[in-house]
Amino acid sequence: MLHHVLTVEDPQGYRNFLLNNTTYSLGRSLENAITLRSNLVSRQHATLLPLASQKSSCFFRIIDGSLEGKRSTNGILINGKKRFSHILSHGDEILFSKDTKAVYQLISAIASIPKLGSSQNQTSNISYPNIKTQPFDETEPLRFSPIQSIPDHDIPAHFLKTVNQFISSPELNPRPIIELNLVGQILYINPAALSQFPNLEVMRINHPLLQELLVQLVPLVNPVSKFFVREVAIKDNVFEEIIHFMPWNEVIRVHIADVTKRKEAEAIISYQIHHDALTGLPNRKYLHEHLTETIKKLENKEQRFAVLFLDIDRFKLINDSLGHSIGDLLLNSVSDRLKILLKQDDVMVRWGADEFAIVAKEIYSTDAVVQIAESMIQSLTLPFNCGGHELHITTCIGASIYPDHNTDVEGLIRNADMAMYRAKAEGQNSFQFYVPNMQEQSFQRLSMENNLRRALENNELLTYYQPQIDLSTGKIVGLEVLLRWKHVSLGSIPPSQFIPLAEETGLIIAIGTWVLRHTCLQAISWQNMGLHPIQIGVNLSIKQLQQKDFLSSLQLILEETNLDPHFLELEITEGIVMDNVKEKIILLNEFRKMGIQLSIDDFGTGYSSLGYLKNLPVNTLKIDRIFIEYITYNEHDRAIVASIINLSHSLHLNVIAEGVETQEQVDVLRSLGCDQVQGYVFYKALPADEIEALLRAQGVTKPNQLEP
Repeated sequence: MLHHVLTVEDPQGYRNFLLNNTTYSLGRSLENAITLRSNLVSRQHATLLPLASQKSSCFFRIIDGSLEGKRSTNGILINGKKRFSHILSHGDEILFSKDTKAVYQLISAIASIPKLGSSQNQTSNISYPNIKTQPFDETEPLRFSPIQSIPDHDIPAHFLKTVNQFISSPELNPRPIIELNLVGQILYINPAALSQFPNLEVMRINHPLLQELLVQLVPLVNPVSKFFVREVAIKDNVFEEIIHFMPWNEVIRVHIADVTKRKEAEAIISYQIHHDALTGLPNRKYLHEHLTETIKKLENKEQRFAVLFLDIDRFKLINDSLGHSIGDLLLNSVSDRLKILLKQDDVMVRWGADEFAIVAKEIYSTDAVVQIAESMIQSLTLPFNCGGHELHITTCIGASIYPDHNTDVEGLIRNADMAMYRAKAEGQNSFQFYVPNMQEQSFQRLSMENNLRRALENNELLTYYQPQIDLSTGKIVGLEVLLRWKHVSLGSIPPSQFIPLAEETGLIIAIGTWVLRHTCLQAISWQNMGLHPIQIGVNLSIKQLQQKDFLSSLQLILEETNLDPHFLELEITEGIVMDNVKEKIILLNEFRKMGIQLSIDDFGTGYSSLGYLKNLPVNTLKIDRIFIEYITYNEHDRAIVASIINLSHSLHLNVIAEGVETQEQVDVLRSLGCDQVQGYVFYKALPADEIEALLRAQGVTKPNQLEP
């Protein structure tokens, strides 16, 4: 069985409404079936209509305004789009105003909800009554909620309907009604009350439905407050008491409704709102509420607790390579293994896709937090068997401590999160406490990201070009594009700072497209100046190659700039090639068909297989600078370089040595048969106008082994 639930969030908080097969009006007027408690919504803002068809998974249609055709002032947005009419599906978000929204949900039966006590009961202090509807003993133990006064301007519509229904003939009302005075004397019991609660006549004011009623009510009674509400639970049944105090005759009329099924559904809703569907752990909403309550209890008390954030390294790789079902099994296994390590009052939640948060109570020293983190890291180093796959994972943990690192919920969570990312920067299986300058560093990083987003718009990115020298002729035969960023106020920012940030944020895609277009335009510009065409190399990011439209985008750039593809060289690293080799070979062959030259950059530093190298449609290998730096006196490095050069020549590949800074290195490379070099010994990276002067002085250039 499905429950249809509308969860409304307005300035006065959250409320859940169970929807039946009837029409509902929504708005700020109290006459609406569902009152939206905001001055920014219309008196009748929208209408919910039940659908007759049972074949659809959507059971309600929402329309803007009333059934008479009067539209609301603001209109309604469904999942961010303005709609006059919309058939609701599970999870749809309805925005009425900037401070009022609702979510429509289809909730499954309570049988699908794990019972507390069967798993990690220390993670939740919310009670979910096991409610039944069979007859009960009126003398069984009971519990009741505090009585609440309802202001006249906030009386729910169903209160008014209950109070006014059969007002002149309560004996006909199918709901129990009891009247009593302020001294506890029973004045009237209607037939429905006598039928459902036969002990009322005998027990009178001592009946469970009336126990403590006057104790709670009398202090609140005044000529202004007329409506009150409380709940009474007798064994497994829950009753709502709508209490109407009539000051003119000092009579208390109690309208009683069995809300057992409603409370059952609310328990389901509350569980699903506060728990992760996959792991059954509490979620981030629960964590916020739990921390708020915990801090409230600890105010002015010298007690500490820790918030730890734990992240599974490279979880996306497991999901992408083995499938989400294996990823789900791993998350559940990690959850189960961590739960064993928790103390009774500790709480663990699933914070995000591959992140967990732990609240460790009664922390008396930072060493205790370190021990908790180390035990978690150690526990997760043992292999996991998920769907026949043996998985080994690493993790990173960050922690903040109350009240040392913050005293509010958001601050504790933010600081633990920052500490976790600092731990990730330290390497696998690392742990870090929050330290005050993390926030400043985080702000600087965010500022850098925002500045980088504006760099393209503000024309702050520049292309520099480093010449490549043919060792047999001493001539410039090629150029490599190197990106520079000159910020208007921060000055020159080195690539080592902004390129990794661009990769991480995805900005590298837009920046890479700009570099390609700008390079092609510059090459054409030099040709239009009368200079001989020269080959120019551009580095590619793995994120660019992962774009489905990259090939077509590259073709468009070449067509728009009118550059001969033979004069464009794309440089890719070993790591990029070895990530899904077969797909990369197909893509590289497409580049070659276009006439584009290809090179492997930083060769020798990755994980490439020589078996694959012979199948790669590349023209050039570029030896990484780490092998060149000590080549003049390190025999091992010299042997590696000699092997790379011999291997390349056997495969008919051109060889370029990068990072060449001394004449001695040039001499060794020439003796080993290296084709070209690139480095400060000849030229550093130069702006376009200086490159133009060099090419003009050289006269004629000879491109690297071009192939038709």
